[in-house]
Amino acid sequence: MTVQLTGPTDRDNELSMMGVYTPRYVEDPYPLYRRAREINPVLWDPTMGDGGAWMVTGYEPALTTLRDSVFSARRPQWDPGTHSPEQAAPLRALYSQLFVTDAPDHKRLRKLMTKPFLPRAVEAMRDGIERGARALLDAVLPRGGMDFMTDYAMALPSAVVCGVLGVPVEERELFWKRILSWGLLVDEGPLSKEHPGYHLASVGKYMDYFREQLRRRESERTDDLMQTLADAWADGGFTSEEELLGNLIFMLTAGQTTTAHQIGNSVLALLDHPDVLARLTADPSLVPYATPELMRYDSSVQLTKRRPVRDVELGGQTIRAGEEIYVWMGAAHRDPKAFPDPDRLDVDRPRSQNLALGHGAHYCLGGQLGQLINEVAVRQFVERVRRPEVDRAKIHRTETPTFRGPHSMPMTFTS
Repeated sequence: MTVQLTGPTDRDNELSMMGVYTPRYVEDPYPLYRRAREINPVLWDPTMGDGGAWMVTGYEPALTTLRDSVFSARRPQWDPGTHSPEQAAPLRALYSQLFVTDAPDHKRLRKLMTKPFLPRAVEAMRDGIERGARALLDAVLPRGGMDFMTDYAMALPSAVVCGVLGVPVEERELFWKRILSWGLLVDEGPLSKEHPGYHLASVGKYMDYFREQLRRRESERTDDLMQTLADAWADGGFTSEEELLGNLIFMLTAGQTTTAHQIGNSVLALLDHPDVLARLTADPSLVPYATPELMRYDSSVQLTKRRPVRDVELGGQTIRAGEEIYVWMGAAHRDPKAFPDPDRLDVDRPRSQNLALGHGAHYCLGGQLGQLINEVAVRQFVERVRRPEVDRAKIHRTETPTFRGPHSMPMTFTS
Protein backbone atom coordinates (compact mmCIF):
# COMPACT_ATOMS: atom_id res chain seq x y z
CA MET A 1 0.00 0.00 0.00
CA THR A 2 1.32 3.46 -0.80
CA VAL A 3 -0.08 6.75 0.37
CA GLN A 4 0.66 10.39 -0.10
CA LEU A 5 2.52 11.85 2.85
CA THR A 6 2.35 15.61 3.04
CA GLY A 7 5.36 17.59 4.10
CA PRO A 8 5.37 21.37 4.30
CA THR A 9 6.71 21.76 0.73
CA ASP A 10 6.77 18.32 -0.87
CA ARG A 11 3.55 16.38 -1.45
CA ASP A 12 4.86 13.92 -4.03
CA ASN A 13 6.66 11.38 -1.84
CA GLU A 14 4.94 8.02 -1.50
CA LEU A 15 5.36 5.89 1.59
CA SER A 16 3.19 4.23 4.22
CA MET A 17 4.20 3.59 7.78
CA MET A 18 1.76 0.68 7.69
CA GLY A 19 4.70 -1.14 6.12
CA VAL A 20 6.17 -1.56 9.60
CA TYR A 21 3.81 -4.52 10.04
CA THR A 22 5.21 -6.41 7.02
CA PRO A 23 7.86 -9.14 7.48
CA ARG A 24 10.60 -7.05 5.87
CA TYR A 25 10.25 -4.24 8.40
CA VAL A 26 9.37 -6.46 11.34
CA GLU A 27 12.92 -7.75 10.90
CA ASP A 28 14.45 -4.28 10.40
CA PRO A 29 12.21 -1.19 10.60
CA TYR A 30 15.03 1.35 10.51
CA PRO A 31 15.21 1.85 6.72
CA LEU A 32 11.48 2.67 6.75
CA TYR A 33 11.97 5.13 9.61
CA ARG A 34 14.81 6.80 7.74
CA ARG A 35 12.73 7.23 4.59
CA ALA A 36 9.87 8.74 6.57
CA ARG A 37 12.18 11.12 8.44
CA GLU A 38 13.85 12.23 5.19
CA ILE A 39 10.43 13.20 3.81
CA ASN A 40 9.60 15.09 6.98
CA PRO A 41 10.25 14.36 10.68
CA VAL A 42 6.60 15.27 11.33
CA LEU A 43 4.24 14.09 8.60
CA TRP A 44 0.66 13.00 8.03
CA ASP A 45 -0.10 9.38 7.12
CA PRO A 46 -3.76 8.75 6.22
CA THR A 47 -3.34 4.96 6.57
CA MET A 48 -2.48 5.03 10.26
CA GLY A 49 -4.79 5.40 13.23
CA ASP A 50 -8.51 5.94 12.76
CA GLY A 51 -8.54 7.88 9.50
CA GLY A 52 -4.98 9.19 9.64
CA ALA A 53 -2.36 10.27 12.15
CA TRP A 54 0.85 12.25 12.44
CA MET A 55 4.14 10.33 12.29
CA VAL A 56 6.95 11.83 14.41
CA THR A 57 10.32 10.31 13.48
CA GLY A 58 12.75 13.13 14.38
CA TYR A 59 14.45 13.27 17.76
CA GLU A 60 13.63 16.87 18.71
CA PRO A 61 9.91 16.73 17.86
CA ALA A 62 9.68 13.35 19.60
CA LEU A 63 11.31 14.77 22.72
CA THR A 64 8.95 17.77 22.65
CA THR A 65 5.90 15.56 22.27
CA LEU A 66 6.88 13.37 25.22
CA ARG A 67 7.91 16.30 27.42
CA ASP A 68 5.21 18.92 26.88
CA SER A 69 1.96 18.51 28.83
CA VAL A 70 -0.01 19.96 25.90
CA PHE A 71 0.27 16.45 24.41
CA SER A 72 -2.16 14.13 26.18
CA ALA A 73 -1.49 10.41 26.65
CA ARG A 74 -5.24 9.71 26.72
CA ARG A 75 -6.70 7.24 24.20
CA PRO A 76 -10.30 8.21 23.51
CA GLN A 77 -10.76 5.05 21.44
CA TRP A 78 -10.61 3.15 24.75
CA ASP A 79 -13.35 5.23 26.37
CA PRO A 80 -15.76 2.53 27.64
CA GLY A 81 -18.73 4.79 26.97
CA THR A 82 -18.32 4.25 23.23
CA HIS A 83 -18.36 0.43 23.37
CA SER A 84 -20.76 -2.40 24.18
CA PRO A 85 -21.59 -3.13 27.85
CA GLU A 86 -19.74 -6.48 27.88
CA GLN A 87 -16.54 -4.68 26.87
CA ALA A 88 -16.93 -1.86 29.37
CA ALA A 89 -15.03 -3.39 32.33
CA PRO A 90 -11.83 -4.37 30.44
CA LEU A 91 -11.88 -1.04 28.63
CA ARG A 92 -12.19 0.84 31.92
CA ALA A 93 -9.16 -1.12 33.14
CA LEU A 94 -7.17 -0.23 30.01
CA TYR A 95 -8.32 3.38 30.10
CA SER A 96 -7.11 3.72 33.72
CA GLN A 97 -3.57 2.46 33.24
CA LEU A 98 -0.72 4.73 34.25
CA PHE A 99 0.77 5.16 30.79
CA VAL A 100 -2.46 6.52 29.27
CA THR A 101 -3.48 8.90 32.07
CA ASP A 102 -2.75 12.61 32.45
CA ALA A 103 -2.43 14.85 35.50
CA PRO A 104 -3.80 14.84 38.11
CA ASP A 105 -4.69 11.11 37.89
CA HIS A 106 -1.26 10.23 36.58
CA LYS A 107 0.49 11.84 39.55
CA ARG A 108 -1.87 10.17 42.04
CA LEU A 109 -1.36 6.71 40.53
CA ARG A 110 2.38 7.08 40.19
CA LYS A 111 2.71 8.02 43.85
CA LEU A 112 0.87 4.85 44.88
CA MET A 113 3.22 2.62 42.88
CA THR A 114 6.60 4.31 43.25
CA LYS A 115 8.14 2.85 46.42
CA PRO A 116 9.65 -0.41 45.02
CA PHE A 117 11.17 1.50 42.10
CA LEU A 118 13.06 4.18 44.02
CA PRO A 119 16.82 4.12 43.32
CA ARG A 120 17.84 2.66 46.69
CA ALA A 121 15.19 -0.06 46.52
CA VAL A 122 16.24 -1.00 42.98
CA GLU A 123 19.95 -1.16 43.83
CA ALA A 124 19.10 -3.42 46.78
CA MET A 125 17.77 -5.96 44.25
CA ARG A 126 21.06 -6.21 42.35
CA ASP A 127 22.49 -9.20 44.25
CA GLY A 128 19.25 -11.15 43.88
CA ILE A 129 19.04 -10.41 40.17
CA GLU A 130 22.65 -11.52 39.69
CA ARG A 131 21.97 -14.77 41.56
CA GLY A 132 18.90 -15.35 39.40
CA ALA A 133 20.84 -14.78 36.18
CA ARG A 134 23.62 -17.15 37.27
CA ALA A 135 21.11 -19.84 38.22
CA LEU A 136 19.39 -19.63 34.84
CA LEU A 137 22.71 -19.96 33.02
CA ASP A 138 23.80 -22.79 35.31
CA ALA A 139 20.74 -24.72 34.15
CA VAL A 140 21.46 -24.37 30.42
CA LEU A 141 25.24 -24.14 30.03
CA PRO A 142 25.83 -27.92 30.26
CA ARG A 143 23.37 -28.41 27.37
CA GLY A 144 25.31 -26.25 24.93
CA GLY A 145 22.09 -24.66 23.73
CA MET A 146 18.89 -22.94 24.80
CA ASP A 147 16.02 -20.85 23.60
CA PHE A 148 17.61 -17.60 24.71
CA MET A 149 14.27 -15.87 25.19
CA THR A 150 12.35 -18.60 27.03
CA ASP A 151 15.23 -19.90 29.14
CA TYR A 152 16.91 -16.61 30.00
CA ALA A 153 15.70 -13.26 28.65
CA MET A 154 12.06 -13.82 29.64
CA ALA A 155 12.68 -15.93 32.71
CA LEU A 156 14.87 -13.37 34.52
CA PRO A 157 12.57 -10.31 34.41
CA SER A 158 9.55 -12.54 35.06
CA ALA A 159 11.09 -13.74 38.31
CA VAL A 160 12.01 -10.20 39.37
CA VAL A 161 8.72 -8.51 38.47
CA CYS A 162 6.60 -11.33 39.89
CA GLY A 163 8.62 -11.05 43.09
CA VAL A 164 8.11 -7.30 43.38
CA LEU A 165 4.40 -7.52 42.68
CA GLY A 166 3.76 -10.71 44.66
CA VAL A 167 2.60 -12.99 41.84
CA PRO A 168 3.73 -16.64 41.96
CA VAL A 169 6.26 -16.94 39.14
CA GLU A 170 5.25 -20.56 38.58
CA GLU A 171 1.83 -19.27 37.46
CA ARG A 172 3.36 -17.34 34.56
CA GLU A 173 1.78 -19.63 31.97
CA LEU A 174 -1.66 -18.71 33.32
CA PHE A 175 -1.32 -15.10 32.25
CA TRP A 176 1.14 -15.24 29.33
CA LYS A 177 -1.60 -15.35 26.68
CA ARG A 178 -3.29 -12.43 28.43
CA ILE A 179 -0.01 -10.52 28.12
CA LEU A 180 -0.01 -11.05 24.35
CA SER A 181 -3.58 -9.74 24.05
CA TRP A 182 -2.72 -6.68 26.12
CA GLY A 183 0.26 -5.95 23.88
CA LEU A 184 -1.83 -6.15 20.73
CA LEU A 185 -4.49 -3.85 22.16
CA VAL A 186 -1.85 -1.29 23.16
CA ASP A 187 -0.30 -1.41 19.69
CA GLU A 188 -3.71 -1.04 17.96
CA GLY A 189 -2.26 -2.36 14.71
CA PRO A 190 -3.75 -4.78 12.16
CA LEU A 191 -3.42 -7.83 14.42
CA SER A 192 -5.42 -6.19 17.22
CA LYS A 193 -8.20 -5.38 14.78
CA GLU A 194 -8.62 -9.00 13.64
CA HIS A 195 -10.20 -10.24 16.89
CA PRO A 196 -10.76 -7.26 19.20
CA GLY A 197 -13.50 -9.02 21.16
CA TYR A 198 -11.19 -11.93 21.94
CA HIS A 199 -8.42 -9.65 23.17
CA LEU A 200 -10.76 -7.62 25.37
CA ALA A 201 -12.21 -10.85 26.79
CA SER A 202 -8.64 -11.96 27.48
CA VAL A 203 -8.04 -8.75 29.45
CA GLY A 204 -11.24 -9.55 31.36
CA LYS A 205 -9.78 -12.94 32.33
CA TYR A 206 -6.57 -11.18 33.34
CA MET A 207 -8.68 -9.02 35.66
CA ASP A 208 -10.26 -12.17 37.12
CA TYR A 209 -6.78 -13.54 37.84
CA PHE A 210 -5.87 -10.45 39.85
CA ARG A 211 -9.22 -10.47 41.65
CA GLU A 212 -8.33 -13.94 42.92
CA GLN A 213 -4.85 -12.76 43.94
CA LEU A 214 -6.41 -9.87 45.90
CA ARG A 215 -9.00 -12.16 47.48
CA ARG A 216 -6.19 -14.32 48.93
CA ARG A 217 -4.74 -11.27 50.64
CA GLU A 218 -7.96 -10.75 52.58
CA SER A 219 -7.06 -13.70 54.81
CA GLU A 220 -3.27 -13.58 54.70
CA ARG A 221 -1.22 -10.41 54.30
CA THR A 222 1.88 -10.40 52.14
CA ASP A 223 4.93 -8.16 51.93
CA ASP A 224 4.77 -7.05 48.30
CA LEU A 225 3.52 -4.29 46.03
CA MET A 226 0.15 -5.94 45.45
CA GLN A 227 -0.57 -5.85 49.18
CA THR A 228 0.42 -2.17 49.24
CA LEU A 229 -1.96 -1.43 46.39
CA ALA A 230 -4.73 -3.52 47.96
CA ASP A 231 -4.37 -1.42 51.10
CA ALA A 232 -4.48 1.75 48.98
CA TRP A 233 -7.70 0.50 47.38
CA ALA A 234 -9.21 -0.09 50.83
CA ASP A 235 -8.19 3.43 51.84
CA GLY A 236 -9.73 5.04 48.76
CA GLY A 237 -6.50 5.59 46.82
CA PHE A 238 -8.00 4.12 43.65
CA THR A 239 -11.19 5.51 42.15
CA SER A 240 -12.50 2.11 41.03
CA GLU A 241 -11.76 -1.59 41.06
CA GLU A 242 -11.01 -1.40 37.33
CA GLU A 243 -8.36 1.27 37.98
CA LEU A 244 -6.62 -1.00 40.49
CA LEU A 245 -6.86 -4.09 38.30
CA GLY A 246 -5.79 -2.23 35.18
CA ASN A 247 -2.62 -0.99 36.83
CA LEU A 248 -1.78 -4.39 38.28
CA ILE A 249 -2.05 -5.74 34.74
CA PHE A 250 0.09 -2.91 33.43
CA MET A 251 2.92 -3.42 35.93
CA LEU A 252 3.07 -7.19 35.57
CA THR A 253 2.87 -7.10 31.78
CA ALA A 254 4.96 -4.11 30.78
CA GLY A 255 7.64 -4.86 33.36
CA GLN A 256 8.26 -8.33 31.96
CA THR A 257 7.84 -7.91 28.23
CA THR A 258 9.75 -4.71 27.59
CA THR A 259 12.74 -5.86 29.66
CA ALA A 260 12.78 -9.34 28.11
CA HIS A 261 12.64 -7.92 24.60
CA GLN A 262 15.39 -5.42 25.42
CA ILE A 263 17.66 -8.22 26.62
CA GLY A 264 16.96 -10.09 23.38
CA ASN A 265 17.58 -7.00 21.24
CA SER A 266 20.80 -6.22 23.11
CA VAL A 267 22.28 -9.67 22.66
CA LEU A 268 21.25 -9.78 18.98
CA ALA A 269 22.99 -6.44 18.46
CA LEU A 270 26.15 -7.84 20.03
CA LEU A 271 26.02 -10.93 17.84
CA ASP A 272 25.74 -8.62 14.81
CA HIS A 273 28.78 -6.67 16.04
CA PRO A 274 31.38 -9.29 17.00
CA ASP A 275 34.00 -6.62 17.66
CA VAL A 276 31.80 -5.07 20.36
CA LEU A 277 30.91 -8.51 21.75
CA ALA A 278 34.62 -9.39 21.94
CA ARG A 279 35.37 -6.16 23.74
CA LEU A 280 32.64 -6.68 26.36
CA THR A 281 33.64 -10.32 26.77
CA ALA A 282 37.22 -9.25 27.47
CA ASP A 283 36.06 -6.58 29.93
CA PRO A 284 32.52 -7.18 31.26
CA SER A 285 32.86 -4.11 33.51
CA LEU A 286 32.10 -2.07 30.36
CA VAL A 287 28.56 -3.46 30.14
CA PRO A 288 26.94 -0.74 32.35
CA TYR A 289 28.42 1.92 30.07
CA ALA A 290 27.29 0.06 26.95
CA THR A 291 23.70 -0.50 28.17
CA PRO A 292 22.28 2.94 27.20
CA GLU A 293 23.74 2.57 23.70
CA LEU A 294 22.30 -0.92 23.32
CA MET A 295 18.90 0.49 24.31
CA ARG A 296 19.25 3.33 21.82
CA TYR A 297 20.41 1.08 19.01
CA ASP A 298 17.41 -1.25 19.14
CA SER A 299 14.90 -0.33 21.83
CA SER A 300 12.17 -2.72 22.90
CA VAL A 301 9.56 0.06 22.93
CA GLN A 302 9.54 1.72 19.52
CA LEU A 303 6.26 3.58 19.60
CA THR A 304 3.90 5.51 21.83
CA LYS A 305 1.00 7.87 21.09
CA ARG A 306 -0.19 11.33 22.06
CA ARG A 307 -2.91 13.86 21.14
CA PRO A 308 -2.64 17.63 21.65
CA VAL A 309 -5.29 19.20 23.85
CA ARG A 310 -5.20 22.32 21.66
CA ASP A 311 -3.89 23.29 18.24
CA VAL A 312 -0.10 23.27 18.30
CA GLU A 313 2.84 23.63 15.93
CA LEU A 314 5.34 20.80 15.86
CA GLY A 315 8.23 20.56 13.44
CA GLY A 316 6.73 23.19 11.20
CA GLN A 317 3.36 21.42 11.02
CA THR A 318 0.09 22.58 12.54
CA ILE A 319 -1.51 19.74 14.48
CA ARG A 320 -5.14 20.21 15.45
CA ALA A 321 -6.47 19.44 18.89
CA GLY A 322 -7.32 15.75 19.21
CA GLU A 323 -5.38 14.57 16.16
CA GLU A 324 -3.40 11.42 16.89
CA ILE A 325 0.39 11.48 16.97
CA TYR A 326 2.56 8.40 16.64
CA VAL A 327 5.85 9.06 18.44
CA TRP A 328 8.41 6.67 16.93
CA MET A 329 11.16 6.52 19.56
CA GLY A 330 12.97 3.88 17.54
CA ALA A 331 13.15 6.30 14.63
CA ALA A 332 14.19 9.20 16.85
CA HIS A 333 17.11 7.09 18.08
CA ARG A 334 18.46 6.93 14.52
CA ASP A 335 18.15 10.66 13.85
CA PRO A 336 21.64 11.81 12.75
CA LYS A 337 20.95 15.30 14.11
CA ALA A 338 20.89 13.81 17.61
CA PHE A 339 23.13 10.77 17.19
CA PRO A 340 25.96 11.08 14.64
CA ASP A 341 26.41 7.93 12.53
CA PRO A 342 23.23 6.58 14.14
CA ASP A 343 23.21 3.16 12.46
CA ARG A 344 26.50 2.23 14.14
CA LEU A 345 26.56 0.52 17.52
CA ASP A 346 29.08 2.69 19.37
CA VAL A 347 29.51 1.84 23.04
CA ASP A 348 31.86 4.83 23.37
CA ARG A 349 29.15 7.20 22.22
CA PRO A 350 28.72 10.18 24.56
CA ARG A 351 25.73 9.59 26.77
CA SER A 352 22.98 11.37 24.92
CA GLN A 353 19.46 11.11 26.22
CA ASN A 354 17.67 8.28 24.48
CA LEU A 355 13.92 7.84 24.72
CA ALA A 356 13.81 4.09 25.32
CA LEU A 357 12.25 4.65 28.75
CA GLY A 358 10.16 7.65 27.73
CA HIS A 359 10.62 11.16 29.02
CA GLY A 360 8.97 13.74 31.24
CA ALA A 361 5.99 12.91 33.41
CA HIS A 362 5.56 9.53 31.70
CA TYR A 363 9.17 8.41 32.15
CA CYS A 364 8.94 4.66 32.77
CA LEU A 365 8.06 3.99 36.42
CA GLY A 366 10.17 0.83 36.52
CA GLY A 367 12.77 2.11 34.07
CA GLN A 368 15.72 1.95 36.46
CA LEU A 369 14.82 -1.61 37.46
CA GLY A 370 14.41 -2.66 33.83
CA GLN A 371 17.76 -1.16 32.92
CA LEU A 372 19.42 -2.95 35.85
CA ILE A 373 17.94 -6.31 34.81
CA ASN A 374 19.12 -5.74 31.24
CA GLU A 375 22.60 -4.77 32.44
CA VAL A 376 22.92 -7.82 34.70
CA ALA A 377 21.57 -10.19 32.04
CA VAL A 378 23.99 -8.97 29.38
CA ARG A 379 26.96 -8.93 31.75
CA GLN A 380 26.35 -12.49 32.94
CA PHE A 381 25.92 -13.57 29.32
CA VAL A 382 29.21 -12.10 28.08
CA GLU A 383 31.05 -13.41 31.15
CA ARG A 384 29.89 -17.00 30.85
CA VAL A 385 28.71 -17.83 27.33
CA ARG A 386 31.31 -18.44 24.62
CA ARG A 387 30.89 -18.63 20.86
CA PRO A 388 27.13 -18.01 20.86
CA GLU A 389 25.44 -18.61 17.53
CA VAL A 390 21.89 -17.90 16.44
CA ASP A 391 20.16 -18.99 13.24
CA ARG A 392 18.24 -15.85 12.30
CA ALA A 393 15.81 -17.87 10.18
CA LYS A 394 14.61 -19.52 13.40
CA ILE A 395 14.03 -16.32 15.35
CA HIS A 396 10.36 -15.52 15.95
CA ARG A 397 9.75 -11.80 16.53
CA THR A 398 6.91 -9.74 17.85
CA GLU A 399 4.84 -8.41 14.97
CA THR A 400 4.06 -5.05 16.55
CA PRO A 401 6.30 -1.97 16.48
CA THR A 402 5.14 -0.86 19.92
CA PHE A 403 6.91 -3.82 21.51
CA ARG A 404 9.91 -4.91 19.45
CA GLY A 405 11.95 -8.00 20.21
CA PRO A 406 12.21 -11.77 19.82
CA HIS A 407 9.65 -14.18 21.21
CA SER A 408 11.89 -17.16 20.52
CA MET A 409 15.61 -17.29 19.75
CA PRO A 410 17.30 -20.73 19.60
CA MET A 411 21.01 -20.43 20.42
CA THR A 412 24.02 -22.73 20.59
CA PHE A 413 27.22 -21.95 22.53
CA THR A 414 30.05 -23.23 24.71
CA SER A 415 30.62 -22.27 28.32
